Amino acid sequence: MSLSAAGIRRIAVAMQAATACGIGAALVWLAGWGWAAALAAGVLVVLAGLGLGIAQAFVLTKRGFGIRRADLPPAAPSDIAACRRPLRAPEALACYLAEYAAVFRMFNWLQPFLSHRQFAETSPGRNAPTVLLVHGYACNHAVWLDLQPALAAAGYRCEAIDLEPVFGGIDDYAPVLLDRMRAIATQTGRPPLLVCHSMGGLAARAAMVLGGTDEICTGAVTLGSPHHGCALARFGTGRNAEQMHCGNDWLEALAAAESPRLRGRLVSIFSWHDSISGPACTSWLDGAHHIALTGIGHVSLLRHPRAVAAVLEALDTLSTRAR
Repeated sequence: MSLSAAGIRRIAVAMQAATACGIGAALVWLAGWGWAAALAAGVLVVLAGLGLGIAQAFVLTKRGFGIRRADLPPAAPSDIAACRRPLRAPEALACYLAEYAAVFRMFNWLQPFLSHRQFAETSPGRNAPTVLLVHGYACNHAVWLDLQPALAAAGYRCEAIDLEPVFGGIDDYAPVLLDRMRAIATQTGRPPLLVCHSMGGLAARAAMVLGGTDEICTGAVTLGSPHHGCALARFGTGRNAEQMHCGNDWLEALAAAESPRLRGRLVSIFSWHDSISGPACTSWLDGAHHIALTGIGHVSLLRHPRAVAAVLEALDTLSTRAR
């Protein structure tokens, strides 16, 4: 039996705690430290290791580590690229610290321990399709606990799906996602809207292709999705990570199967300074609509006020267009 994303995250938290305790014990026995100071030092070392990993992710993603130039997509049009600029030192530090906080909260708290929490109640008044939330690689629906309350407050009724097995193929997630979209359409009388983070955007596109000419969703908002793959996928595990390698056959086949009509129902929200899904040009998707942001890391896209506002803007555009 394969582990769930929550189970994997709980193991990771336990390993971090064991590492901190091991460092603390070593300092007590080998250096004569007191237990309080030694354990504090152990925790700081683990936190510093997390910080180093996040910093490396920013650097490797920005440089497109290991990606051949031939595998990169064409540059985004000038009107989309106009907001791209280097961050000043205070902006870069703020982006890094916000991503650190988001990563720690997401992977050490929300996903391992709060996946049972219910979503916020929806405010009445908006006549809009149900929003189906689709998480990214090696995650679960708890990634939406920071963003969903804003959607509920705006009047959107939300549901979420867990894509399993954790390291399965994206094309295996597609029929499950397609069935869920059809079930929502049957229950509510309207095809759902989708909001998808990271790999979830690829699963949504695959499901839309699988649905053919059926109007299985009103539209999809992808948030930091690596539509052309990403540099860090080479360090991932599983078939889904392989399918996110830049220039791989699966991504090319997915793009070739999409119609202009399907692409027209996609809104890609991305950050020029994404720490995972990049380099940033990989979130550009010809024929889709785009909202480009700056100074926001990959996990921060799930909670940063400007990213939340962009999601609400995209949902409003898609739901209005469907009337």
